[in-house]
Amino acid sequence: MPDDLGERTEEATPKRRQEAREEGNVAKSQDLAGALLLLIGTMALALLAWSMFGDAKQIIQVVLSHDSVGNVLRVEDIGAYMRFIGLNTIKLGAPILLVLWLAAYITTFLQIGWLMSVKSLQPKLSKLDPIKGFQRVFGLSALVKATLDSLKVGVVVIVAIWAISGNFDRMLLLPQLTILQSLREVGWMMLDLALRVLLVLLLLGILDYMYQRWKHNRDLKMTKQQVKDELKQTEGDPQTKQRRMRMAQQIAQQRIAAAIPKADVIVTNPEHVAVAIQYDMDSQSAPKVIAKGADHLAMRIRQLAMQHEIPILQRPPLARALYKEVAVGQEIPPGFYQAVAEILAYVYRLSGKIAG
Repeated sequence: MPDDLGERTEEATPKRRQEAREEGNVAKSQDLAGALLLLIGTMALALLAWSMFGDAKQIIQVVLSHDSVGNVLRVEDIGAYMRFIGLNTIKLGAPILLVLWLAAYITTFLQIGWLMSVKSLQPKLSKLDPIKGFQRVFGLSALVKATLDSLKVGVVVIVAIWAISGNFDRMLLLPQLTILQSLREVGWMMLDLALRVLLVLLLLGILDYMYQRWKHNRDLKMTKQQVKDELKQTEGDPQTKQRRMRMAQQIAQQRIAAAIPKADVIVTNPEHVAVAIQYDMDSQSAPKVIAKGADHLAMRIRQLAMQHEIPILQRPPLARALYKEVAVGQEIPPGFYQAVAEILAYVYRLSGKIAG
């Protein structure tokens, strides 16, 4: 599209980021998720190993107790026998499976937060394009990814060799130990190897996540035209908004021009706020605000007041309070009676409406 032409130099707007998130387009690292998942699973396995070993030992004892020589398994006992093995097998693997499920959820949540997107599950015909598919498999991005994966494997192999060489002396002593002692030593050596490798994978995963965040932000960048188009969609055409503002200002000025000649007094801030007050003792129970304005409208009110010889008094606190709390056409609240009455009495004395 022509609107998409141009260099993407502008940071993505919140609307574009939200749309990308709804489509499932978020920054995430599979390497980091996999490293965290394996690390949590390994730690859980290390903590539960002794308990799992006891359960496995019990299952093996039951299985080996039924042999073809001394203790023959009867047909009627097969059901109970299978239930025992099944339940204990579930008991053996359930804690690890539960921990891995929670770890998978946590590793994803830490990267992208809570996200439910069905758009990412919808089929796209573009994915069936053989040319794009070939580019994904044999393109530059695929080549870079394959190179990085090879480097990761190399790093992991080096760390594994380093860990094994560090435990070489302990491996030589294994034939001199009992079976349980050997199993314990092998377990500790495997845990040491796994933790060293996983810490390296975790570091590589963090680096990959930082790269994915940078790449995601780069891919979401917009052209200047896209930003302008989005602004028009969300806030309307700026030119149309300006025309509406001018029309609103004209209407406000017309109302002010019609109301000011009827005012008894204008109270000001003195420059930023102006409020026109009218009071007719025969038809009104209290003084009324018939016009008000700020900045350029306040200046227009003062100009009209001078043209029609309406008194202008500087009362900053009163002007600000009336402008903020009293709408045009509304009578002033009782809290302002005394202040407004003093102003009207002063104006009436000046104009001769009230003697003395």
